[in-house]
Amino acid sequence: MTGAGTRELLAGNASFRLWLASDVVRTLGFAVSTVVLPILVYERTGSPVQTGLLAALRVVPYLAVGLVAGAIADRVDRRRLLIAMTLVEGLAMTTIPVVDAVTPVPIVQIWVVTLVGSTAFVFADAAAFGALPTIVGPERLAAANGVLLAVVSAAMIGGPAIGSALVATVGAASAIWVDVAGFALGALLLTGVRGSFREPRIRATLRSHAAAGLRFVVSDRTLCVLLVAGFAQSLAIGAVAGQLVVYAVEGLGIAEVDARVGWLFSAGAVGTLLAGLVFARLFDVGRVRLLTPGALLVGAGALAVLAASGGLWLAAAGYLLFGAATQIAINTGITYRQLVSPPGLVSSVNVIGRMVAWGGNPFGAMLAGFVAAAAGVRTAFWAGVVVLAVTALATAVCLPGRGPRRS
Repeated sequence: MTGAGTRELLAGNASFRLWLASDVVRTLGFAVSTVVLPILVYERTGSPVQTGLLAALRVVPYLAVGLVAGAIADRVDRRRLLIAMTLVEGLAMTTIPVVDAVTPVPIVQIWVVTLVGSTAFVFADAAAFGALPTIVGPERLAAANGVLLAVVSAAMIGGPAIGSALVATVGAASAIWVDVAGFALGALLLTGVRGSFREPRIRATLRSHAAAGLRFVVSDRTLCVLLVAGFAQSLAIGAVAGQLVVYAVEGLGIAEVDARVGWLFSAGAVGTLLAGLVFARLFDVGRVRLLTPGALLVGAGALAVLAASGGLWLAAAGYLLFGAATQIAINTGITYRQLVSPPGLVSSVNVIGRMVAWGGNPFGAMLAGFVAAAAGVRTAFWAGVVVLAVTALATAVCLPGRGPRRS
């Protein structure tokens, strides 16, 4: 879609504007906790393994309840489900600063809160996958995903910097209140979104409905290849996300309470923002077989820069490019799934896609933690470079040349 088409989408669709605003405020809070929680854990444990475990726990619930969440989201009012789960996420995060105001919050509680909030997010994400196409229509889906990615990425740029500044002033636990406020305001904005968010009555059981989603995924070769590539890419993303604070401290010599840690996180978000700005122009179903392996190869090169860098600015440049390349690959997979999924299976198919594509995150985070503890964080990043390069080559070979089957 052209820039004019994107402007028409924003100007003519009030529900999409509210949806976008909700995503921004929720993401801003999430971006704060993304840097604050690892700092809080590393500050109190000094352990790369426990810091990596935190990143892993944010993804594990997707693997555990994703199939059920997708089937449920295909059956209920998706907007109401999204609002309810957003409030659950906010309530879970509230317990960290509340407890820490009385006594130092236990690390176990941080893990439990992460699990509860991440589980609620699975259901919210399933609802969002199915709701967005009904708000904007299939012809504007790529543009909507690009706008969401760009604007939400802007929030991710400011969030880590705000988080680092708050850690230095009020402390890591108290900084979580920004995340809580983001969830509350985001839920409120969603109440104004209008549309039909419930599919016609589905008579199949949850089990058979989830099975139908799996059968559809297996039947589409392009979808299968993209999911395998997404899983491999998420190994590298998990490794970087789980060890970025450790990399800043041990690899670049920056103190964990230094605001420059937030700058490094923000650099990745700038890359994601750039990906969002160009995605609508890059994406076409006929380009998937070139776009995905190309983005993976660029991501491998960017991670090599990050692994080799000895200075903050070069590291930030590498992480910026890494964020852009990996997000283009991610958004390509998401948009492809939303376009080809049957109407009654949109949430299920896309949650299955997210389950597989994100499945590598906890393994990447944990493996990188052990590698970093044994051989240094740079070695863990170099392993990610190899994974991305091999995946790019395999994806280029395996993706079919014809277009997708339309549902």
